Amino acid sequence: MGSPLPVHHLVVLSHPQPDSFCGAIARCWQERAQHHHQSCDLRDLYRENFDPVLRANEQPGKEGYTPLPQNIAERERLEQLDVLTFVYPVWFGTPPAMLKGYLERVVGSGIGFGPEADDPKPLANVRLVQISTSSSSTPWLNEKGVPSALHTLFDTYIAEVFGAHATYRLHLDAITQNMGEQRAAARFREVQDFADRVCAEANADRWDRVRAKSES
Repeated sequence: MGSPLPVHHLVVLSHPQPDSFCGAIARCWQERAQHHHQSCDLRDLYRENFDPVLRANEQPGKEGYTPLPQNIAERERLEQLDVLTFVYPVWFGTPPAMLKGYLERVVGSGIGFGPEADDPKPLANVRLVQISTSSSSTPWLNEKGVPSALHTLFDTYIAEVFGAHATYRLHLDAITQNMGEQRAAARFREVQDFADRVCAEANADRWDRVRAKSES
């Protein structure tokens, strides 16, 4: 039985400030994946000037449907991932429009909508991870229903439409510019522990598939 290929990650960062806490989280995730001898690419949507606006000709099933070849190509690359991690701030109770545009234009590129759509699921073998931050406290966010709404969006709807193999989420509250170093360090430890768990489970899944293939 040969060794499996390394687990492959993609981190999609959605924050306009390159020195943001979200940016540091994304780089932390990349470092932890590499620590586990796994490959990890980082895509910074704002820095790359990603265009989140879905055009009329990009809607599957509509007349004149012509998705951009580069978006189709990137969606096909997503299908080869083991772990896809979204890192973003919660603004007005939702992810940034930049991330929604990435879901619409890339992850959903060429994918039909609705319960009767029979297109292949691009994330069928992918572990979908979301790490969100907010300056608000968890009790206040819970009172407003924000965590449950994000859970429904990503862990239920997105995971079902795009076929995620598994879903994970971590929310870091009270992230402010004036938070102390001790609190920031504690938050990074949470991210590190979270990343280590996902990396371990993804690696175990890789080995399970290799064993199953060798026994078939």
